[in-house]
Amino acid sequence: MPQPSSNFPNIAEHSRLSGSASTKPRLIVIDDNVRSIGGHYYELANLLMSGAQRWGYQPVLAAHETFQTSSAACLQHRLLPTFRTRRMVRWSLGVDGDSRLPRDIQGRIVGGSILDRAKQAIRDRMEIPSKRPQRMLAQWSDDFCRLMKRIEPTSSDVILVNTGDDFVMLALANALSRLKLASMRIDVIFHFALVDQLSVSHSNSPTLQSIHRQMRTALESLKPHQVALHATTPSLAEQWRKVELRLPVTAIPYPTRQRTIHQSDSSKQPIKAVLAGLPRAEKGREAIHDFLSEIHEPHLRSQRYQLSMQMPAAKWQGLIPLPLHQAYSQSLAGDQNGPLEIMTANLTTDDYHRWLDTADLGLFLYEPERYVARCSGVLLEMLSRGVPVIVPDRCWLAEQVRRAGGHRSIGFIYQNRAEIPDLMQQFTKNRAAMSGRAIAYADKVRAEHSGTNTLRVMGLDNATREFKAA
Repeated sequence: MPQPSSNFPNIAEHSRLSGSASTKPRLIVIDDNVRSIGGHYYELANLLMSGAQRWGYQPVLAAHETFQTSSAACLQHRLLPTFRTRRMVRWSLGVDGDSRLPRDIQGRIVGGSILDRAKQAIRDRMEIPSKRPQRMLAQWSDDFCRLMKRIEPTSSDVILVNTGDDFVMLALANALSRLKLASMRIDVIFHFALVDQLSVSHSNSPTLQSIHRQMRTALESLKPHQVALHATTPSLAEQWRKVELRLPVTAIPYPTRQRTIHQSDSSKQPIKAVLAGLPRAEKGREAIHDFLSEIHEPHLRSQRYQLSMQMPAAKWQGLIPLPLHQAYSQSLAGDQNGPLEIMTANLTTDDYHRWLDTADLGLFLYEPERYVARCSGVLLEMLSRGVPVIVPDRCWLAEQVRRAGGHRSIGFIYQNRAEIPDLMQQFTKNRAAMSGRAIAYADKVRAEHSGTNTLRVMGLDNATREFKAA
């Protein structure tokens, strides 16, 4: 007799997962991007599942197939490694995707001129076969169908797509059009901008028109299921409203882990300034070298500051100025008293949060145009700890500082990265007062950005409440 796949629970476990085995409705969290215990996608799913449990749901997480069940022994919620593909946003029509024309629920190009379709087809075929849009969509759909057949959802269960986009909506529609399921509530959380800052005011932009066509195709195929759409920032929700889907799009607070606030000694030297997260283009990777060069003499050599940051094991030499190479190597060798503290790229979730607990100041070199409609989990993690921050203007991060009182309240807002060394100097003089305000404001951040409150804003604060379509 063939053995059940290791990617799914055995028969006994399956009976506990099926809707008939429990009176509690389930929150079935879908995220092909979650591959391990760590990272913001996993953290988001975990916080929402913890909140769901408090509201009376039985949470289930369907993640990427590479998530090792042996490493998930400490998980509080049931895990189902499911999806063979990941990063469906690769073929989004938004700013993070490579699609330029709308598609149908099979992933086939359906819009544009003959020339435009030919260009998109070439772009599709340039990828390796496993990363081509029709292949990714078909795999995702097949895996979702297998998942549904095994867990047997009922009309009282809720499906939550943890990291949604316009392309994964096609895959979801494809899968559900193949299944005979009772009408369910489906919640989708959008994270990524649809258009750039210059196009955001134009509802007739070609990109928004293409997204409208593609999303209408998906939503029609999702009937009779009842879909609720959510965005992680008000700006992103407004972008989705311009798509004109005739569905409300709710701006929700992005949840962050609740941590005990430890008030640090404001006279402690050196001040630990933290650049959290691996260097990426949208997080200002190209600015790191010049930034370190600018703060080396006034802040690092003088021992006023220690800069703590995550770095990949390879190719760090191009990001770290030559005068700091020795300090970099000494930090990796265990020296905790040098100007640099280098953290590994593969921190566990607990290690990552313990590291953030040591921050005195949060630094953000982010590209503001990439965060106009996108939230930063790292910023919320700093604010919820009462850590003052330095952030760029003209983006969501600056909006959060302004909500707390503005420039020089719980942090600084800069127009140009060249201002940061001087702002760090100002922080040394105003540290006690600014830290006190940040700590006082942290309670508000923690209350608003809890998983429980996020689900309340989404309308999932009562597991027995019947969902009413807007």
